[in-house]
Amino acid sequence: MTDFLFEYDHMLIRSEYRTPDMHSHLAVHLVIALDGKLNVVVEDEEFQADAVFIDSDVNHTIYADKGEMLVYLFDSTTWYAAEIQRKYLKENSYFTLPSDTAKELLNIWKNCKGNLKVSDSKVLSFLELTKTEYDNVDFRIKTVLETIKELPEIPNDLVPFLCDKVNLSKSRLSHLFKESMGISMHRYLALDKMKKGFLYYMKKQNITEAAMKAGFDSPSHFASTCKRMFGISFSEFIKS
Repeated sequence: MTDFLFEYDHMLIRSEYRTPDMHSHLAVHLVIALDGKLNVVVEDEEFQADAVFIDSDVNHTIYADKGEMLVYLFDSTTWYAAEIQRKYLKENSYFTLPSDTAKELLNIWKNCKGNLKVSDSKVLSFLELTKTEYDNVDFRIKTVLETIKELPEIPNDLVPFLCDKVNLSKSRLSHLFKESMGISMHRYLALDKMKKGFLYYMKKQNITEAAMKAGFDSPSHFASTCKRMFGISFSEFIKS
């Protein structure tokens, strides 16, 4: 069974992945075992854990021999990701949470009785991952981020529109975005398009409509992007 909670800056999934492919993508992970141990492979290291953070753009896979997992995917451009890097990862590719911390996270889940929304809030609060605004980001990049967030889809010709909106050349906007956010605008737009596709699917339960409305060329493009970003097929995400 698979359940999802979609927020603009992160996703929480309860699922039973068994053998996802090795992959890397833009999201910072937090994975919590709900029954038994996690089997984790990060780059060339293989180990077991109760709960683990994994940085973005790190080749990895995680699976459980039995039971379910809670899987957080934090947009790497957000302050959630910055706080995880500062408090836990500290420039490392992964961080295994101590067993007592993992047990407390498991207790939070049990006490919330499977409610993803409540669990999400309590887990983040326990880990001291507090959400803040982009206070130190250039006001033009803030405008770009808010514009992207409000758009119903990500069209292929979006960048010229954003350049006009903030009165910057394409090269200057790309440089400023990378400098401010830590990733290229092209990669950020790809992730946001994926998010919109998931949200439309949750509303309509129709992959074709969701893919086209989010700005993908086809449902197969949507599905292949899902596989590339998360290492799991779209059918595995929606299976219940």
